[in-house]
Amino acid sequence: MIIKPIESISEADLQQLIDAGTPESKCIEYKRALPETSDQGKVKFLKSVTALANTQGGDLIYGVEAADGIPQQLCALSMPSADQVLQRLESLCADGVSPRLAGVRYRFVPLTNGGEVLVVRVAKSWNAPHRVTAGGHSHFYGRNAAGSYPLDVGELRHAFTLSESVAERIRAFRANRLLALGNGDALVPLVPGAQVVLHVIPLQSLTSEFRIDLSSRAQQQVQALQRIAPPGANGWSQRLNLDGRLSYSHEGDGMASAYALLFRNGIVEAAEVWTEWNGEKILPSLACERNTINAVRTYLAALQDLGLVPPAYIFLSLLGIAGHRFAVDNRRLMDRNHYSDRDALILPELLIEDWSVDPAEAMRPLFDMVWNAFGYERSFNYDESGHWSGR
Repeated sequence: MIIKPIESISEADLQQLIDAGTPESKCIEYKRALPETSDQGKVKFLKSVTALANTQGGDLIYGVEAADGIPQQLCALSMPSADQVLQRLESLCADGVSPRLAGVRYRFVPLTNGGEVLVVRVAKSWNAPHRVTAGGHSHFYGRNAAGSYPLDVGELRHAFTLSESVAERIRAFRANRLLALGNGDALVPLVPGAQVVLHVIPLQSLTSEFRIDLSSRAQQQVQALQRIAPPGANGWSQRLNLDGRLSYSHEGDGMASAYALLFRNGIVEAAEVWTEWNGEKILPSLACERNTINAVRTYLAALQDLGLVPPAYIFLSLLGIAGHRFAVDNRRLMDRNHYSDRDALILPELLIEDWSVDPAEAMRPLFDMVWNAFGYERSFNYDESGHWSGR
């Protein structure tokens, strides 16, 4: 594949492939024309895309004339509009593959003589294997130096076993971290109170050798690191530790009310503590949801800038909440029947397949369960249309 960010690829980079006679390989494929709109054309496109995703990722380049896999010349694509082509291909990757394929990016490269060439960059999927389902198709593909090929039974068994073991590792990581917090073994001493704990775990973090360079001075990376901040904090301190980069808010006496840790492999753990208010054990529904939504939004954007690819799992947990009541509004606050009857609320995982997802919309099922735990039918911070409004 072209070793540079897809946004920076130019005609000169593509011409260099031709001048060097760079052949098709395990991670690069040339196509003269765009995929046809027929079922056969859809399947051929998705076969190429999933083969790369199921193997090690790579680039599909549309608008290159090739002979026996050797690029000969650039050929401007014939198409109605770039937006229509992009919309069609994105729709195919969303609806013609199971599970849905994320991590596919597109760039139309303008040519000096007019027209454009399309580069489709496919990231290695950490949620593989992906099956082509468009047009009644039902096959899994991989890729080697000779091109795409159907995965055999042994390869499929290995892929599914790997996928299941990854899911177990993710859940085990979360369980171990919650156990440490429950035992008071936090990364920084926390003030007493109810803890709202958030984990963002990209699959790539536990299935690859990816590591973040915490000493980088590149502006984009520095800005991304700064966005991994404690939930709800207006100011914070930061330092490196053995696990990664820790940011935390001070509350005096060496204690903190919130922290966020970016592990070196890209996992984020964050916690916010809610202390007693006027002697009452109260969990503020509005502030909890708002701070969590904002944290997830900034963390996902930061992970993208740090070079991680989706999907990722989001976990929300509440610890030390026994006897706490839910602050909804002044009237409901007086209803002492709405309290937590357990000390820990461990919610199921939420799969995020795109960094640009709206966290408020995606996390509604989790927030509904939190409200259920306090005796309410749903989160009333969402309006009748399902949009988070914060009342």
